[in-house]
Amino acid sequence: MEDEALEEIEESQFSRRGLLARGGLAAAGLTALGAPAAAFGAAEASKIKVAVVTHGDTGSFWSVFKKGVDQAAKDLRSRGVSVTQVYANNDVAKQVAGINAAIANGAKVIATSVPDASALKDPLNRASKKGIEIITVNSGLGAFDSLPTYEVHVGQTEDIAGQGAGKQFKKAGAKKVLIVIHEASNSGLTQRAQGVKSVLGSGGVKILTIPNAKSDIPGTKAKVKAAVSADKKIDGFLGLDPDVTIPCLSVLRKGMKAGTFDVGGAIKEIRAGRMLFAIDQQQYLQGYLPVVFAVLYVTNLNTVGNGKPVLTGPGIINKANAAKVAALAAKGTR
Repeated sequence: MEDEALEEIEESQFSRRGLLARGGLAAAGLTALGAPAAAFGAAEASKIKVAVVTHGDTGSFWSVFKKGVDQAAKDLRSRGVSVTQVYANNDVAKQVAGINAAIANGAKVIATSVPDASALKDPLNRASKKGIEIITVNSGLGAFDSLPTYEVHVGQTEDIAGQGAGKQFKKAGAKKVLIVIHEASNSGLTQRAQGVKSVLGSGGVKILTIPNAKSDIPGTKAKVKAAVSADKKIDGFLGLDPDVTIPCLSVLRKGMKAGTFDVGGAIKEIRAGRMLFAIDQQQYLQGYLPVVFAVLYVTNLNTVGNGKPVLTGPGIINKANAAKVAALAAKGTR
């Protein structure tokens, strides 16, 4: 029954995106590849500057996001669209500087992730006062929807995604899951953990926060091994990034059930039976869609979402469907 429900979720997401493409892109006369269209004839497309500013790095997750941004920029280049990108690698000062630079350079739209709303409040308020359209991506749902120029959030609802992970562990019979939070200031990661806890109960989850876990994998593995050794009741492990999850598989006790958020190299581990599942938020879409939405707004005043997020996930990749996604992941788009 759960597999059928997941299939229905995935079908409904595809239908929503299909409607979005038909109702959004087609309404403005834009083809999927950004071909010239009548609706853009009067637009000053050569002046469309889009700034993508994230807290991300260039690892397995954000490299797929970047491919989405790059493809959208390529598809819309003939319309004179230019896209700048900043990946701050969890350096708040660098992300703030990226937003300020976008304002100074005359960006029409800023698409930004928001792991810490308080840190980005001032620059985004300044951008909004200058009439720059704001789109949040990946993290930051609800953080800035009161801004006059806020348009939409593109991503997944983190607590619901966490519930999806919790249900996978519960189905597999796990009683207590160790969750590693690898960015201490990222509210979205906390929401994921809370979603798991809502399914398994507070006694069914142990949270281990390791700031900058991705930059010190040997240290992270040692901390995970120590946590697992100290609590024999832990029989499940959830990493919130495959760059953390996959290296830690080698320090888990035999028979422990493991899952991850996001894809990266997880498909290989799933097919080999070393991991149960991956929560897929389809970050390629998170990179691609904001650029398209930006162009549609600037040239045709189209808006999307109607106050709700444009959901790119969650989807569940498990042994039943991993082979189908593997070829796409090899191309770097999943």
